[in-house]
This record gives sequence, C-alpha cells and structure tokens, in this order.
Amino acid sequence: MRGGTVAVIIRIIEEKDVAEVRTVARTTWHHTYAYIIPEPVRVRFLDSFYSEEAMRRRMVNSLLLVAERDGVIVGFGNFFVSRRDPEEAELGAIYIMPEAQGTGIGTMLLKEGIGRLEGTKRLFVNVEKTNRTGRAFYDARRFRVVGETEELFYGHALRTVKMRLDLA
Repeated sequence: MRGGTVAVIIRIIEEKDVAEVRTVARTTWHHTYAYIIPEPVRVRFLDSFYSEEAMRRRMVNSLLLVAERDGVIVGFGNFFVSRRDPEEAELGAIYIMPEAQGTGIGTMLLKEGIGRLEGTKRLFVNVEKTNRTGRAFYDARRFRVVGETEELFYGHALRTVKMRLDLA
C-alpha cells in the first residue's frame, strides 16, 4: 500500500481466476440490471454466457483481462477482434464489482485492452439503453452512439445502443 491506495494489476486471465470472474459477472449483472431485466432472464443469461465451458472458450477465442486488487479479482474486460474486419473489435464486457466502481479500474481495463488490440481502429460496444452507469462510462471515454436496436433477450424486450470509439 502506497499513499493509502492499493495497486491494481491488469493481466490476462488464468485458469485459477475463472471462478472469481464468474462471481464478478453474477454480482455486477444482478446489481446493474435489477430494475431493467427480470431476474429469471438474468439467471438464464449468466448460466449460459458465464458457464465453465463458455469461460474456457472466451479464454481461447478472445482477449480476457482481469483487474486484481489486493489478490482479489474486482473486474474484467472481454475484447473480441472482428472476423470480418481486422481493424474492428468489440468490447463484449467490462464489469467492475459495485464497491470498486468509480475508482478508475474500468478505464484501466479499457486502456489495457485497446493497447493489446494491435491494428484495431474502431472499438464497438453494445449497452442496454437504460443502463445509465454504462452509458455514462462510455460517453466519458469518447464512444459515440452509432445505432440502436430492439431485440428479444430470452423473451424479454431489450433496447440496445451500439457505440463506437475511433482509435485511429
């Protein structure tokens, strides 16, 4: 500890981190979407997208970074390079434990991910339209809205805003 702060380490996920990352996903999803997405829908999504098997696929097929503070995973960021266009990537997830939000960890994950996405000129993210915290985070980092869709998400109507950050 220096100056009253605990250092945060941003690094690529390791096998030993999977359970903690799954906990971060569950905690942040229920915290963020409690009044936006019904609980049964949240549970189905988390069971599918953050199963052990899904996490192992992410570890192989994407850039999955964790934020570790004092030996505990407090956040993660998941980046996917586009198969259609090597100059484009998607930020599939950036989740920070509620008690660690607003401390700069999300920005650290975003910067590290961008730094590792060599050749990427455009980074996209999809965020639920009424997720004010998420929207404010991306707005503050110069992402701009480039589209909006409504889709059925496990039977629940969801309005999604697509945002883009130009890196080049």
